[in-house]
Amino acid sequence: MGDCSVKVAVRVRPFNSREKEEGAELCVEMRGNTTKVRNKENGTIKEFHYDYSYWSHDGFNEDPTTGILTKASPSSQYADQQTVFNDIGVGVLDNAWQGYHCCLFAYGQTGSGKSYSMVGYGSNKGIIPIACEEVFIRISQRASPFIECKVSASMLEIYNEQVQDLLQPPQNRVKGGLKIREDPKKGVFVEGLIEQPCSSYEEISAVLDRGNKSRTVAATQMNATSSRAHTVLTISFTQIFYDEATGKPLNRKQSNINLVDLAGSERAAKTGATGDRLQEGSNINKSLSSLGKVITALAKRSSGQLAKGEVIPYRESKLTRILQNALGGNSMTTMIAAISPATFNYDETISTLRYADAVKSIKNQAVVNETPQEKLIRELKEENERLKALVEGRGGGGGGGAGGGMSDQMREEYERQIEELRKAKEDAEKTREQRTQEVVHRAAFIEEKITTPHLSNLNEDPLLSGYIKHAFKKGTNVIGKKNPQSPPNITIEGLGIGINHCTVTYNDEIKLKPSTDPSLKTLVNGKVLTQEITLQHHDRIRFGNHNYFLFIDPDELGGAPFDWEKAVNEASQDQVNGLIGANNEEMKAKEEEMRRKLEAEWEEARKKMEDEKAQLEKMLKGKKNEDAATQKALFEKEQELKAKQRAMEEEMRKKEIMLKQHEENRLAMERLKKVLTQAITQINEANERAVLLGKSTIFQPELYRDNSLNSGRPGTGMQQTQVRVKVLIPDISDDFQIHWPLDKLEARLIDMQEISNQLEYGGDINDVDIGYDPFFDKVDSLGDTYKLIGNSYIYLDSIYYLITVDEDKVPIIDDRGSKKGMLKVAITPKIDGIVMEEFDNLKEILGKNLNLKVAIGEATDIPENFSTNCYCKYKFAVVSEEEYMTQKCMQTTVNPKFNYIRDHNIEITPEVADDFLHHALAISVYGDITEETKQRELNKLREKYGQASNPVKSARIKEFEEEPEILENDHPGYSEIYNNSKTIVPSENPEALKTALEQKELQIQKLKAENIKREQEYAIRLRELEEREKKASNQVPVAKRGSCACLIF
Repeated sequence: MGDCSVKVAVRVRPFNSREKEEGAELCVEMRGNTTKVRNKENGTIKEFHYDYSYWSHDGFNEDPTTGILTKASPSSQYADQQTVFNDIGVGVLDNAWQGYHCCLFAYGQTGSGKSYSMVGYGSNKGIIPIACEEVFIRISQRASPFIECKVSASMLEIYNEQVQDLLQPPQNRVKGGLKIREDPKKGVFVEGLIEQPCSSYEEISAVLDRGNKSRTVAATQMNATSSRAHTVLTISFTQIFYDEATGKPLNRKQSNINLVDLAGSERAAKTGATGDRLQEGSNINKSLSSLGKVITALAKRSSGQLAKGEVIPYRESKLTRILQNALGGNSMTTMIAAISPATFNYDETISTLRYADAVKSIKNQAVVNETPQEKLIRELKEENERLKALVEGRGGGGGGGAGGGMSDQMREEYERQIEELRKAKEDAEKTREQRTQEVVHRAAFIEEKITTPHLSNLNEDPLLSGYIKHAFKKGTNVIGKKNPQSPPNITIEGLGIGINHCTVTYNDEIKLKPSTDPSLKTLVNGKVLTQEITLQHHDRIRFGNHNYFLFIDPDELGGAPFDWEKAVNEASQDQVNGLIGANNEEMKAKEEEMRRKLEAEWEEARKKMEDEKAQLEKMLKGKKNEDAATQKALFEKEQELKAKQRAMEEEMRKKEIMLKQHEENRLAMERLKKVLTQAITQINEANERAVLLGKSTIFQPELYRDNSLNSGRPGTGMQQTQVRVKVLIPDISDDFQIHWPLDKLEARLIDMQEISNQLEYGGDINDVDIGYDPFFDKVDSLGDTYKLIGNSYIYLDSIYYLITVDEDKVPIIDDRGSKKGMLKVAITPKIDGIVMEEFDNLKEILGKNLNLKVAIGEATDIPENFSTNCYCKYKFAVVSEEEYMTQKCMQTTVNPKFNYIRDHNIEITPEVADDFLHHALAISVYGDITEETKQRELNKLREKYGQASNPVKSARIKEFEEEPEILENDHPGYSEIYNNSKTIVPSENPEALKTALEQKELQIQKLKAENIKREQEYAIRLRELEEREKKASNQVPVAKRGSCACLIF
């Protein structure tokens, strides 16, 4: 199918109770497919035309038995749920049965009836449950042994710009939400989303119920059950067609039916939203605003009015990213616009109708989703059968008429075509394993052909490793990127590759010599090459930023070759060790030795306990035959052995916890190294592209403690350690810190690559405009400069033993274990109705309500640079995820006073008791830079980034744009010019062209060297800062056990 426009339906609901109480007037009128809206203020009427206009305002009766709403009379305009489904839902399922992806989404203000149309209420089922039931009705009606249908369902919501799986229990959901990915075959998809196979309506209905119970709803003045998140139900429908003769799969059609219930757009004044509801509404409106931008851009594209260089802003929100396929790709899409009939909501109604009017003009490119291989097999078989029928029909016309058969020449031609089709069919039916084996054989064949030392590429996909081979010739071999004037012997393109990048000399030995330009990096076995070396068999070489090769010497015996992942880890090892610690291997060895020692002690204690247990049992057996004195002695010995056994069991439990903790830390370290290696690769690429585009931004990896993962358990610091990107900008104070999450850099890299590629392929800088600078954030978005100064940890085992934690000064410890001040904290337990002195611990009073009074007095000696508007935050994670915050100390002082007191009522359960015994309460202290410092740094950034009309342009690129004119003035005979498409007119003076290219290359290399120098200066400053922090941390006094303070790292 070619272009297909998005279908649009509008539906108006009845007055709700609030509108009736306020005496609302009707402002909507519908006739056929036309919708009219009247403005009460000036009497003007606006008219809109859609595919469907559904009048559901009045003219209906409610069945007293079933509660179903139906037409009050045959002449009534009322459109019930079944009517809407027959017009829209049936079409969606018809398209799915043909193999098209489908999407149906409802849009409108909060309380306009979107969820009623999509989900329904009570007996009045909406489109989603009716469609789910209809899917299985159709499957049962198509009872064919040669067609197999599979159905699975997934359900997600987008709440506060986080994607969450509604089929996943809340306690198991991913912090920060699921990631949205893109695949060339699958398109945009959500990684890690549960797909539940369903074989009946009852099963898919259970999935719906399970998801609906987890949906985020809340009451506002506009709607008592307002959806606070966008909900997407995806029904994956697969049809497998089998060959009737062989029973083998012939074809497969895959359709994803996306049913989307958008959260309503709203105005805070009308909904009465405050606090969390206001924040939710803000995020809802933000995502819907992004959806509006996407629809506007798509409408422009459909009408040919999209400006050159203007892109569809799918990436502005999670909602538009997920709906990318539905709005501008391979999907048959339908939209329901739900509107209010009241004059009170005229502005929102007219806005929704204009929105729907823009959607009408969007055109998608929908195609049947069957695999190309299976489609080819099906078409080949059909053609094969047709040709066979022609061949067999040669003599079917009876005796010997001239036209009764076909000539021998035609018959031979058809047989030749049949044989070609048979071979093509066999090739198409080859399995992936067979194709892989062929690739391996081809690779082996290539390997055999090269008998001299050579380079063999390493690729992330193992099947592509070894496909590119560069053999060395005798003498000098120049390696570098393309250079028309002096072509290299071995051409390698990519980020960080320069002209004359390095040279390889092949005589008796193979020697590799790096470039004298420090910006042109070559790494051998993970080390930066600074002087000429002799290459050895299976050396790993990285040219530039990410071109990995393996040196192969055919005369050497083969060994276990390195793959791409090992080479990348090796190349990043120095940077990883610089962040985690170079003595990591030594620490691992010590931990392994400790683990073995603990296991040996544990086994020894277990055997000892079993021996003493056997001794005790033997004593008990002979106890009956002894006199009173002997029995008394045996009883005392029995009690002593039991006490020893209890102590030994407790000691074994502690050692078991230690072993488990060591294992968790080991796994956390492996995870951290893997994430850090990937981050360093991406950061290096971003820095390279920044240099190429003349950007002064520098990216660095940084480790930090994720406070949301802070369990308060000693020794779990490694499990809380995460990686983020620190953004450094010259001349900006170190106190003004900018950090990016890794997924943000990953998304920005795509746009950085796009800019670089367009310029590299001769694009005009004036046409390269993606709407923002991917190397930096908008200045106005950097106002939040609060920093986590550190955490204070208070042992709660005192509370477990019903002892008050008296006011004490607790050290504030930062991410690196350095002391950043002190915090005064007191915690008082109280239980109404009992005398606490009569009980030893919380486990003796399970089920009671514990009242904890937390008092935070003041902080002292915190860092001066983050001593403005300080506040504290904490939570009791074992009870709930709710966070408690002190008031901000609205002044700049290194001794902020909080004077915070709060009572917490906690039900004592076994989990709470265990948590208080083994964990600590973590109180986080935050501070800000002064307003004067903030504004000074923001003004610097505005001067630096706020004046460029095209954010992609930089001083360096502008300089290059003017360069041809300068070259012409310097070289009168120089005929190379740059036109608007950046094509090059061949020069009549080759020497002048060569000189110009060398000058340009020198300028690029000079700029890269300056940036590297600047990056090294930053690294030196950071190391000095770390050394000062280490010295300071060595002076931190370790708290006594009697104190409430504890250090956790």
